[in-house]
Amino acid sequence: MRIAAVIPMKKLDLAKSRLSNILSPQQRKNLAMYLLDATIKELKESNFISEIIIVSSDKAVKKYSYLNNLKFIQDFDEGVNHAVILADRYCINNDINANVVIPQDLPFISAKEIDEICTISNKYDKCIIICPSKRFDGTNVLFRKPPDVIKTFYDDNSYMNHLKEAHKFQIPIESLDIVNLRFDIDTKEDLLELLPLENWNFVLKDFDIN
Repeated sequence: MRIAAVIPMKKLDLAKSRLSNILSPQQRKNLAMYLLDATIKELKESNFISEIIIVSSDKAVKKYSYLNNLKFIQDFDEGVNHAVILADRYCINNDINANVVIPQDLPFISAKEIDEICTISNKYDKCIIICPSKRFDGTNVLFRKPPDVIKTFYDDNSYMNHLKEAHKFQIPIESLDIVNLRFDIDTKEDLLELLPLENWNFVLKDFDIN
């Protein structure tokens, strides 16, 4: 089975806008690219991911994609759901059986968790596997087999809406509350939780977070 990872990326100028009160535009760009690079490294270690797709309108992200031999799809800033639609079309046209939509701001993501999700999917011909955010309002990881088995509802209480959509079409669904995939970076408080960790303390030392 061919599985693609899909990473929708905003323009770097808009990255981590909720942190604009504590980080400069350049710091937010740097943070977004650091997180993207860390995510890509884990996905490349996966035993199941056969292709990594980045959907963005940002020129720097496009350059990064080509330098790292990733599939880049040009977006036009029409939102995450539209970016996923573009990736789904590519997957269907290229005989990809399933995809997993992953944001680039999950600091603890690892190949191990991604492989766990993909392994579970082998039980089904069609399925949805969803990992919620820590507040159970957002969707931090969404696995769909096939890629267009349901449409997506990002930025709109996505966790509950993805569950409802799967039930509506009677698609088997598994919700996995995986600790490492709960945590994303949106607020100063999120960054403060990372500071005690040695590797993140090194990354954030130039950001003057305290």
